[in-house]
Amino acid sequence: MGFSIVISSAIIFLSFFIYMTLIFPIIDNMHKTNNAIIESLKIHNEINRTSIRVYDAIADDNDRSYLILTLKNDGKNKLFNYTYFDLIITYDADINGSIMKVTEYLRYGSILAPGYWTIDIQNDTLDPNILNPNEEAQVNVRLSNNIADNATIVAVMSTDNGITTTIVKVI
Repeated sequence: MGFSIVISSAIIFLSFFIYMTLIFPIIDNMHKTNNAIIESLKIHNEINRTSIRVYDAIADDNDRSYLILTLKNDGKNKLFNYTYFDLIITYDADINGSIMKVTEYLRYGSILAPGYWTIDIQNDTLDPNILNPNEEAQVNVRLSNNIADNATIVAVMSTDNGITTTIVKVI
Protein backbone atom coordinates (compact mmCIF):
# COMPACT_ATOMS: atom_id res chain seq x y z
CA MET A 1 0.00 0.00 0.00
CA GLY A 2 2.78 2.51 0.83
CA PHE A 3 4.68 1.63 -2.35
CA SER A 4 1.64 2.31 -4.56
CA ILE A 5 1.25 5.76 -2.95
CA VAL A 6 4.90 6.55 -3.75
CA ILE A 7 4.44 5.38 -7.37
CA SER A 8 1.19 7.35 -7.72
CA SER A 9 2.88 10.44 -6.31
CA ALA A 10 5.81 10.00 -8.69
CA ILE A 11 3.47 9.64 -11.69
CA ILE A 12 1.52 12.76 -10.65
CA PHE A 13 4.75 14.72 -10.10
CA LEU A 14 6.16 13.59 -13.46
CA SER A 15 2.90 14.46 -15.23
CA PHE A 16 2.90 17.89 -13.62
CA PHE A 17 6.60 18.42 -14.49
CA ILE A 18 6.06 17.42 -18.14
CA TYR A 19 2.97 19.63 -18.33
CA MET A 20 4.93 22.61 -17.00
CA THR A 21 7.88 22.06 -19.36
CA LEU A 22 5.45 21.99 -22.30
CA ILE A 23 3.21 24.88 -21.28
CA PHE A 24 5.92 27.46 -20.40
CA PRO A 25 7.37 27.69 -23.95
CA ILE A 26 3.84 28.05 -25.33
CA ILE A 27 3.07 30.87 -22.88
CA ASP A 28 6.42 32.51 -23.69
CA ASN A 29 5.67 32.39 -27.44
CA MET A 30 2.20 33.81 -26.85
CA HIS A 31 3.78 36.66 -24.87
CA LYS A 32 6.31 37.38 -27.66
CA THR A 33 3.56 37.31 -30.30
CA ASN A 34 1.43 39.68 -28.23
CA ASN A 35 4.36 42.12 -27.88
CA ALA A 36 5.00 41.99 -31.65
CA ILE A 37 1.34 42.76 -32.37
CA ILE A 38 1.39 45.70 -29.94
CA GLU A 39 4.56 47.14 -31.55
CA SER A 40 3.04 46.70 -35.02
CA LEU A 41 -0.09 48.57 -33.94
CA LYS A 42 2.04 51.41 -32.56
CA ILE A 43 3.87 51.73 -35.89
CA HIS A 44 0.62 51.66 -37.87
CA ASN A 45 -0.86 54.31 -35.57
CA GLU A 46 2.18 56.55 -36.09
CA ILE A 47 1.94 56.10 -39.86
CA ASN A 48 -1.76 56.99 -39.80
CA ARG A 49 -1.03 60.16 -37.84
CA THR A 50 1.72 61.36 -40.24
CA SER A 51 1.01 63.53 -43.27
CA ILE A 52 3.29 65.93 -45.14
CA ARG A 53 2.86 68.06 -48.24
CA VAL A 54 5.33 69.86 -50.50
CA TYR A 55 3.27 72.51 -52.21
CA ASP A 56 5.80 74.82 -53.83
CA ALA A 57 9.18 74.66 -55.54
CA ILE A 58 11.27 77.67 -56.53
CA ALA A 59 14.64 77.76 -58.28
CA ASP A 60 17.01 80.62 -57.53
CA ASP A 61 17.37 82.87 -60.60
CA ASN A 62 21.06 83.55 -59.90
CA ASP A 63 22.08 80.01 -58.90
CA ARG A 64 20.01 77.36 -60.71
CA SER A 65 21.51 74.56 -58.59
CA TYR A 66 19.72 75.99 -55.55
CA LEU A 67 16.11 74.89 -55.09
CA ILE A 68 13.64 75.84 -52.36
CA LEU A 69 10.75 73.51 -51.48
CA THR A 70 7.95 74.54 -49.14
CA LEU A 71 6.95 71.69 -46.81
CA LYS A 72 3.95 71.55 -44.48
CA ASN A 73 3.26 69.06 -41.70
CA ASP A 74 -0.44 68.25 -42.20
CA GLY A 75 -0.39 65.35 -39.73
CA LYS A 76 -0.56 65.03 -35.97
CA ASN A 77 3.00 63.78 -35.35
CA LYS A 78 6.06 65.92 -34.75
CA LEU A 79 8.73 65.37 -37.40
CA PHE A 80 12.40 65.54 -36.46
CA ASN A 81 14.31 62.48 -37.77
CA TYR A 82 15.43 64.29 -40.91
CA THR A 83 18.47 62.05 -41.33
CA TYR A 84 16.06 59.22 -42.15
CA PHE A 85 13.97 61.28 -44.59
CA ASP A 86 14.44 60.63 -48.30
CA LEU A 87 14.46 63.35 -50.94
CA ILE A 88 14.67 62.35 -54.59
CA ILE A 89 14.54 64.96 -57.32
CA THR A 90 14.34 64.37 -61.07
CA TYR A 91 14.94 67.42 -63.21
CA ASP A 92 16.18 68.65 -66.57
CA ALA A 93 19.79 69.65 -65.94
CA ASP A 94 21.90 72.04 -67.96
CA ILE A 95 25.26 70.25 -68.10
CA ASN A 96 27.79 72.19 -70.21
CA GLY A 97 25.04 73.50 -72.47
CA SER A 98 23.36 70.09 -72.94
CA ILE A 99 19.95 69.37 -71.42
CA MET A 100 19.83 65.98 -69.68
CA LYS A 101 17.28 64.41 -67.36
CA VAL A 102 18.97 63.77 -64.01
CA THR A 103 17.73 62.03 -60.88
CA GLU A 104 19.44 62.79 -57.58
CA TYR A 105 19.05 61.20 -54.17
CA LEU A 106 19.80 63.96 -51.68
CA ARG A 107 20.84 63.55 -48.05
CA TYR A 108 19.96 65.71 -45.08
CA GLY A 109 22.83 67.73 -43.71
CA SER A 110 23.55 70.67 -41.46
CA ILE A 111 25.48 72.46 -44.23
CA LEU A 112 24.06 73.04 -47.68
CA ALA A 113 26.44 71.40 -50.15
CA PRO A 114 25.86 69.69 -53.53
CA GLY A 115 23.79 66.54 -52.99
CA TYR A 116 22.42 67.72 -49.62
CA TRP A 117 19.36 69.49 -48.23
CA THR A 118 18.66 71.44 -45.06
CA ILE A 119 15.47 72.52 -43.35
CA ASP A 120 14.50 75.93 -42.03
CA ILE A 121 11.26 75.98 -40.02
CA GLN A 122 9.40 79.29 -40.08
CA ASN A 123 8.53 80.80 -36.66
CA ASP A 124 10.23 77.87 -34.92
CA THR A 125 9.78 78.92 -31.28
CA LEU A 126 7.81 76.02 -29.81
CA ASP A 127 10.23 73.12 -30.45
CA PRO A 128 13.43 74.19 -32.21
CA ASN A 129 14.25 72.09 -35.29
CA ILE A 130 11.07 70.01 -34.90
CA LEU A 131 8.35 70.34 -37.53
CA ASN A 132 5.20 70.41 -35.40
CA PRO A 133 1.70 69.80 -36.79
CA ASN A 134 0.53 72.66 -39.03
CA GLU A 135 4.01 74.19 -39.20
CA GLU A 136 5.70 75.02 -42.49
CA ALA A 137 9.34 74.66 -43.38
CA GLN A 138 11.62 75.77 -46.16
CA VAL A 139 13.65 72.87 -47.54
CA ASN A 140 16.83 74.22 -49.08
CA VAL A 141 18.28 71.92 -51.74
CA ARG A 142 21.67 72.11 -53.41
CA LEU A 143 21.64 70.04 -56.59
CA SER A 144 24.78 68.76 -58.29
CA ASN A 145 23.86 70.48 -61.57
CA ASN A 146 22.03 73.61 -62.68
CA ILE A 147 18.34 73.28 -63.48
CA ALA A 148 17.64 74.12 -67.13
CA ASP A 149 15.30 76.98 -67.99
CA ASN A 150 11.64 75.93 -68.17
CA ALA A 151 12.58 72.55 -66.73
CA THR A 152 10.15 70.12 -65.19
CA ILE A 153 11.15 68.96 -61.74
CA VAL A 154 9.68 66.06 -59.81
CA ALA A 155 10.49 66.10 -56.10
CA VAL A 156 9.54 63.18 -53.87
CA MET A 157 10.05 63.42 -50.11
CA SER A 158 9.54 60.56 -47.68
CA THR A 159 9.44 60.70 -43.88
CA ASP A 160 11.25 58.29 -41.60
CA ASN A 161 8.11 56.12 -41.40
CA GLY A 162 7.50 56.00 -45.15
CA ILE A 163 4.86 58.71 -45.73
CA THR A 164 5.56 60.44 -49.06
CA THR A 165 4.67 63.62 -50.89
CA THR A 166 5.36 64.57 -54.49
CA ILE A 167 5.44 67.82 -56.40
CA VAL A 168 5.74 68.23 -60.17
CA LYS A 169 6.44 71.75 -61.38
CA VAL A 170 7.88 73.60 -64.34
CA ILE A 171 10.42 76.15 -63.13
